[in-house]
Amino acid sequence: MMSLRPLIFALCTSATLAAPIGAEPVTIFAASSLKTALDNVIETRALDAVPVFGGSAAIARQIAQGAEADIVILAHPDWMEWLSTQEVLQNLSRCNLLSNALVLAASANAPDLDVQSANDLITALNGERLSVGQLRAVPAGQYTRTYLSEQGWLDALRPHLAETSNVRLALALIARGEVPLGFVYASDVAAEPRVRAVFTPDAMAYPAIRYPMAITTNAREGSVDIAKALIAAQQVFAEQGFANVPTQETGRCE
Repeated sequence: MMSLRPLIFALCTSATLAAPIGAEPVTIFAASSLKTALDNVIETRALDAVPVFGGSAAIARQIAQGAEADIVILAHPDWMEWLSTQEVLQNLSRCNLLSNALVLAASANAPDLDVQSANDLITALNGERLSVGQLRAVPAGQYTRTYLSEQGWLDALRPHLAETSNVRLALALIARGEVPLGFVYASDVAAEPRVRAVFTPDAMAYPAIRYPMAITTNAREGSVDIAKALIAAQQVFAEQGFANVPTQETGRCE
């Protein structure tokens, strides 16, 4: 488990930190799939923080290019690992805040699906598209790509995909009825009453979904307190469809 206690000492002694900036709120750059839940946490816990949402890849690049972020929460460890190589994150600050699951979503009145093959999905699409995050860049799309590849379905489904720049856009296509099906997160379904999960892929068929959090090297005063408040808000996140990282897992925020 990853503790913020060493980080608190580091923040107090590091000469690289920016000086306190009045009463400006802490800025949290977060993956788009966190929007509903993080907005809820900030409101219910009365946190002095402002969220900025976007795709994990875009967020990582913006921070590497100097965007003024204090805390960053991404939806895939690969993008946080890349961001670490850019030397813009505080040492000892990275830990896994939340977990999630991949689901196949449809309109709220759609029946459950028994998906055993690519043809089952193609038949259910009935000539329309399957919405997914971009398979190479968007975390939800990356997890979907791995799952479909593991099942041996990806090549057959490629012509039927509608790839989006973030998972919330994939969700919106389903909610608006522009596509009949899409792969999104369980938390996305919890956030959108117009959709429901009609099939849940085997969690062993794709990497465990983790949301790593870190504090940037130029984080303003108060960032550690906000990070600790987010860690303490697990119940609020759970109510929004997220899950806790297993207690025995190395790297879990505590």
